[in-house]
Amino acid sequence: MIIMRKHHFLLSCIIAITAFTDGSQQHRNTEDVSDYFEQIRHDPSSLSAFLTAMPKGADLHHHFSGAIFGETYWNVLTESNGWMQPYTIEVDTAGALHKAPWIHFATLSRESRFDSLKQAFLRKASIKDYDPSAGPSDQHFFSTFSRFGAVARYDMKTGMQEFKQRALAENVSYIETMLGAPDTAIRLAAGPAWEKSITGASLSDSTTVFNTLDQVYAALLKAGIGNTAKKFCHHQDLLHQQAAIDDSVFMLRYQLHGNRNEQPLTVYRKLLIAFQAASMDSLIVGVNLVSPEDGVISMRDYSLHMLMFAHLHRHFPHIRYSLHAGELAAGMVRPELLRYHISQAVLIAGAQRIGHGVDIAHEAASIPLLEVMRERKVAVEINLSSNEFILHVKNDQHPILFYHSHKVPIVISTDDAGVLRTDLTEQYILLATRYPSIHYNDIKAIVRNSIVYSFLQPDLKERKLGQLDSAFIKFENQVMFH
Repeated sequence: MIIMRKHHFLLSCIIAITAFTDGSQQHRNTEDVSDYFEQIRHDPSSLSAFLTAMPKGADLHHHFSGAIFGETYWNVLTESNGWMQPYTIEVDTAGALHKAPWIHFATLSRESRFDSLKQAFLRKASIKDYDPSAGPSDQHFFSTFSRFGAVARYDMKTGMQEFKQRALAENVSYIETMLGAPDTAIRLAAGPAWEKSITGASLSDSTTVFNTLDQVYAALLKAGIGNTAKKFCHHQDLLHQQAAIDDSVFMLRYQLHGNRNEQPLTVYRKLLIAFQAASMDSLIVGVNLVSPEDGVISMRDYSLHMLMFAHLHRHFPHIRYSLHAGELAAGMVRPELLRYHISQAVLIAGAQRIGHGVDIAHEAASIPLLEVMRERKVAVEINLSSNEFILHVKNDQHPILFYHSHKVPIVISTDDAGVLRTDLTEQYILLATRYPSIHYNDIKAIVRNSIVYSFLQPDLKERKLGQLDSAFIKFENQVMFH
């Protein structure tokens, strides 16, 4: 018996020593990789090769239709014999019916101008060859979505496959992509009066807003709005299964969003459907709110929208949501309108993550807000290419170091890779080249944040974190070997 115990004790010691030795060796590897990273930081080719091979975890700020490249849309239109209006460069799907000057792709593909029309479409559907003299960059960016929206809905499986193949090629293991929440034909008799009572509401009107939304909520449930959420979940689950997206390496999940530039009851109705769908379906992991933050309606109803999220959180306390907030820069709106968007998203709506957060330094109480975000672990989704093109904010003007210095969790995302013609690797290249105070270990922590602050279920999150940690060990060993 004593011999047996000694045997077990010695075995335990050997295991502990081996683990310690392996851990020490890996720590040395990480330090050596960090040194190597600093050596190649200003060597574009070496840095690109390093960051392409580096595990990058997740892309958490990702719009479905805007992440698909224009070439893919063009191929879908060609293969399905869609339509094009060659004078306005508008396109539509095969199921549509149009008259001249619209032309079927089967006819168009035989014409000598086919390739030039493709290039014209790519310029309309992305920032390819963007000419500033053609108009403001933010207007061009948001105008692209009307160019390909119908095609994105027509063949979603092709888009999903594009995401997966690009993710695998650049060592991304998880994407949370945003889809528009479905709507319903339900109209409420008292709707006009309710809408009038809350339009343009401020935080001081919160009692009136909550009372009205209570009535709207009850009326929509009674009218059977839940059926819309159920049908959407069934359709999306079937599509996801048919596309064969998830495997042991990669997963795709969805956030459903409302449009902040629609009228109040339409926004609330879509958000309610989104929250209901997220409560029914594990593939739908969150809710969001999109469209230009400086739009007339979105500015008028910003506080109202935050109160809507607070109201829906009471009914769906376990549903997670991220909010586009602070996607603004000085000069876009009056200075006083830069003072509250992020704070209301965090403190009133209760967002678990913030998308963009660019105007944080303009907040009326930015330092206390950063402390709250740090304490509550409210991550900020940083989109460097997007912020540069839409807002003209980059380098030292960008608040990424402001967040980092106050220990607010950061994740790096693409926003709209297809429109911006970028990928997640390029975002990390921009991070490494523009911000030399952020070192390899910081980048490694930021990558890990992308899984930690994802909206994945806890068991899947733990699995993904384990895979990511193993991937980094393998990556660092390979870097040192070569």
